[in-house]
Amino acid sequence: MPVNRFSWLLSHLHLNDNSVIPKKGDANYDKLYKVRPFLNLILKNSLAVYNPNRIVAIDESMIKFKGRHSSKQYMPKKPIKRGYKVWALADKYGYLWNFDVYTGKSGDTVEKNLGARVVKNLSAPFKNKNYFLYFDNYFTSYPLMSYLKSNGIYACGTVNMTRKYLPQLKDDKSLKQGEYDWNTDQFSISIIKWKDKRSVI
Repeated sequence: MPVNRFSWLLSHLHLNDNSVIPKKGDANYDKLYKVRPFLNLILKNSLAVYNPNRIVAIDESMIKFKGRHSSKQYMPKKPIKRGYKVWALADKYGYLWNFDVYTGKSGDTVEKNLGARVVKNLSAPFKNKNYFLYFDNYFTSYPLMSYLKSNGIYACGTVNMTRKYLPQLKDDKSLKQGEYDWNTDQFSISIIKWKDKRSVI
C-alpha cells in the first residue's frame, strides 16, 4: 500500500461519531469518547467468552503512552511510569476479565473512597457467588470488607493501620519476628498483624 494511501486511511479512521462529541462540562462528557465503543466491545467480549476462576485480584495497571492526553498518569514507582492507568480484575491464571480505564479526577475535586468504588464496580458480577477477591492496601478498608462480605464475596488485602475503624493491635515493639496479633469482630471480619523484618497487616 502506498504511504499516501495509508496516511489517508489513518486520518479517516474513526471509532465514534465525532460530530456529536459531548463538550467539556457536559454531563455526558467522556475523555475517551473517540475510543469508547472499541473499549466497550473489548470489555463485553472479555466478560462473555470466559468464566474466571474463583480466585481473582484487583490492581492498577499501566499502558505505556508518551503522547499528550489529559488522562495520562505519572506513577514513579511503577515499571511503566507514564501512560494510561487501568483498574484491572484478573483471575489467578492472569486472564483480564474486567477493567476500567482511569480518566483522572473530575474538575478540581478529589474523589473520596476511589479504591472502594473501583472494587465494588469491578466485582459486581461476583455478588453472592462466593468468589475470593484479593487486593492491596490502596483499596482495603473496613467498610469495603463489610460491604463485600454482605454481598457474598470473600476478600483479603493488606491494609494501612491509619485507616478508620480498625481495632487496636500490639505495637511493633511488642512483637518479635515471626509473632503475630489478631482481632475478629462480630461479623467475622478479621485483621492479622504479622511481624517479619517489619509488620505486615
